[in-house]
Amino acid sequence: MTGFAKHVCHAIGLSSWSAKSIALLSLLFLSLSTGKIHSQDLLFSQAYSSPSFFNPSLAGAYDALYRISLQHRNQWNAVLDNPFKTYALSGDARLELGRDRNRMDAFSVGANFLSDRVGQFDFSKTSLSLVGAFHKNLSGQHTQFLSAGFSLGMNQQNVNYENIRFHDQFDGANAYTLPTNEHLPQNNFSYADLNIGINYSLRTGDGFRMNAGGAILHLLTPEISFYKDSSEPDYFGDTESKIYRNYIGHLSVETGIAPDIWLSPRIIASFQGPHTQFLVGTGSKFLLNESYNSFLHFGIFTRVNNRLEEYKVRDLSLLIGFEIEGISIGFSYDLSLDDLQHYNQRQGIFEISLSMMGEYHNEHDLCPRF
Repeated sequence: MTGFAKHVCHAIGLSSWSAKSIALLSLLFLSLSTGKIHSQDLLFSQAYSSPSFFNPSLAGAYDALYRISLQHRNQWNAVLDNPFKTYALSGDARLELGRDRNRMDAFSVGANFLSDRVGQFDFSKTSLSLVGAFHKNLSGQHTQFLSAGFSLGMNQQNVNYENIRFHDQFDGANAYTLPTNEHLPQNNFSYADLNIGINYSLRTGDGFRMNAGGAILHLLTPEISFYKDSSEPDYFGDTESKIYRNYIGHLSVETGIAPDIWLSPRIIASFQGPHTQFLVGTGSKFLLNESYNSFLHFGIFTRVNNRLEEYKVRDLSLLIGFEIEGISIGFSYDLSLDDLQHYNQRQGIFEISLSMMGEYHNEHDLCPRF
């Protein structure tokens, strides 16, 4: 534990703290760590609701003029009084090139916004990026595309020290009102980030659809330490901490198994430094009304990752969604299969998504909806 962490532990009286507070403090230290611990990127359970977050070449991988998506993820409700809250907003437009629709290439432009926040200490990460992709038509039937894309943006991380108390602030009675001599780093900083990706999409006449691709996130391995600009002469810890590149691989297929019923198995793999994560499962959709192009979606997914060299199934995600005329809404709940042994509670993660496509044609769509 760092000296900064030890001071906070003494200040708050760790032995009398609740399990929820211990969990929150541990998560904060993971974020403030300056070289020994590196964080892992967020991967939404409904990853395909905003696919350009994990692969920018998927921006515009649909048969519509544009897509706007909004997602909210609420994490660690059972452990924290002020849980992790994540908001994501993405939008992109597809512009086709040429006059023969079956032979047209296309390019896409868009933007992504992400806000990740922990309420107790007001620790947050905010990012805004521009996304671009080019889709090369490989066939004369508008059925095969090879796509390449990138996203370039700015990220800001911030922490509020006003809600943290140190042992030298204790007044000897019952309050922490004295000033502290603790040397704290600047409470916010920004950095640029670059992601790149490729994707291959295929659609056949019998309704089979497939897409496979890969991406490299944080290509420039930006510096993410709060201490990177520290000039305090009394601080002797690490001042450099670069975020690991995140290598993403993904595969999804969709095929009909009965009249008006489709299955969509998929896998997304993430390799980020010592962290490995797999999101594996299948979605399904049922045609409700062909005239209104409406579908009912169900899905079941599991998340596998490594911890201390051990690979384990961590949670089970259940999805239900509804789609009509290019507008879709999805609800998912991640049920933890890990006991959270130190806290004797189970975590639950709730996620909701809403997306809209303009002039949408479902028969030519190449990606899952959730």
